[in-house]
Amino acid sequence: MHRDTDKTMPADVFKMPGKLFTGLMAAVSAVLVCTALLIAIFKWNNIRRSQVHMTLTLAEIHAEDARLTQFGLTLRDGSLLIDHPFQPPWTSHSLLMPSQWRIQPPLFRALLGPTKVRADLLRSDLDVLEPVMQRAYGGWDSASARGWNWSKWFSDWRNRLAAKGSTEITLDEAFAPVDGLKVFQRDNHTQIPLERFAKAGSDGSQTALLKTIPESSCQEVQSSGKTFQIPTNDPAQQVKIVNEWHDGESALARAAYISMPLSRGNPQAVHCGSHWIYLSKVDTKSSSISLWSRWFSKSDPPRIEKLGDGVVYVRLPSFFAANYEDISHKNWPHRESGDRILIVDLRNNDGGSAGYGKQVLEGWVDQSRMVPWDQFGKQLIASCLYAPLRWNAQMVFSPKLFPGQKTFLQDLLDQIGQSYQAGCPRTVDVTEPRWTYSAHRFAPKPGNLRIIALVNSKCGSDCELLTAQLASLPETIVAGVNTLGVGQFIQPGYSVLPHTGLHYRIALGMSNFYGDNRSYDGYGLDVDVILPDIDTLQPAQLRNFAEIIAQLPVSQFP
Repeated sequence: MHRDTDKTMPADVFKMPGKLFTGLMAAVSAVLVCTALLIAIFKWNNIRRSQVHMTLTLAEIHAEDARLTQFGLTLRDGSLLIDHPFQPPWTSHSLLMPSQWRIQPPLFRALLGPTKVRADLLRSDLDVLEPVMQRAYGGWDSASARGWNWSKWFSDWRNRLAAKGSTEITLDEAFAPVDGLKVFQRDNHTQIPLERFAKAGSDGSQTALLKTIPESSCQEVQSSGKTFQIPTNDPAQQVKIVNEWHDGESALARAAYISMPLSRGNPQAVHCGSHWIYLSKVDTKSSSISLWSRWFSKSDPPRIEKLGDGVVYVRLPSFFAANYEDISHKNWPHRESGDRILIVDLRNNDGGSAGYGKQVLEGWVDQSRMVPWDQFGKQLIASCLYAPLRWNAQMVFSPKLFPGQKTFLQDLLDQIGQSYQAGCPRTVDVTEPRWTYSAHRFAPKPGNLRIIALVNSKCGSDCELLTAQLASLPETIVAGVNTLGVGQFIQPGYSVLPHTGLHYRIALGMSNFYGDNRSYDGYGLDVDVILPDIDTLQPAQLRNFAEIIAQLPVSQFP
């Protein structure tokens, strides 16, 4: 029987089904990202770039000096660049590159970078890479101490390439020895070359919940059908018993979780005593589209919001100059006597320079009580190549200089201008820790502004540093899932392999956040409260969590 359509339709007729709406939004996001990508590619292709070459011209040297003068920077020992930067004798001016040799962002390297390399040219580049790594790589000594033979590794690599003559081979085949090194020693800051972004990037952490809390110690874990032993002498790989909170719940509950590198595959079960306990991975909800779009959008600026009833929300995106330098603080709220909880949202923060985050937190956090960077346990390379490799990291990524970078860059120039021992021998500066993450305890005093450091598996590098610094305050609780784990090998330095033109990054030091030399890269910083919904929680939901933390007795965190 036919019925006439009612012209007065209920409002919910116009509502899209959830999946359709989600799909539409994903399609719109994809279009926006692709449009931004096309614009960026057009701009990139219109940037005149010099081809990498072994000998620099006077014009390139003078142009870089003029650039320093333009930025108000001073080098006290002549010109910055030298005519033969990739040949010995090695000095504090070696490896420095003209700013026109731009290092492409990861997206461009993945989409537009080379996929093959001539074997004979790469073999020549090893004559540059070996002395650089020997003098500057932060993981050289640690690998040697565990039995790694660097001379044999380079010799075998040269022989592999020599067998290929002058033919072109894939980057995966050419740099397979680097994969072997990173299996032996997981180092999430070192990447040789950068052009293998998708396959040679960071092997970050993943977190999985145990179905039940184990009654005895756990000795092995199964992941993607493979079984891995859980060392008794490495706390990073062991099961942790913590508190847990789900959106909508009014109290915390006890839970057990384990962290492991993504390369191990899908977590399945853990063997504790005589029982196998099923694992449930805490999946990331950040889509690849949203992650790529962060390179093109400022839709996630740093900000401070008051959520009501003394709960304050601070968003700290990746610590890059472009995210912070031009942001106005004028309308941000200030601390008041009724403020009880400060949520510091560090989710999806790729790192950068933690100083940007500290500037936002001024007036909210007593930073004089936080453990400073120079008092965390670490080893830093102090050879003549440290400063030029760090300079490349800052100046070759972007032709723009932000005011907040000037002091840091001038300090690097001062280091470049120093005199160093002939031959540029490897030297290491060791800092003993004043405080370690193992000593972290949530023990706020009455009246303290309680701090929630909100982290996920994409909080890496300086994001992890700021998390550890906040955790050095007794009023801080760390919540979410384990961080990315890009903090064991630190201080990335950048350069280029001159014969092939491939760029690379190596760590220039090692840290020891926990003080017990446990594994860190691929495991990250542990949390006090695990939040399985960490990647989807919005400020309104976080306010509910904050209320629980505000009323929490300290005794719940032994």
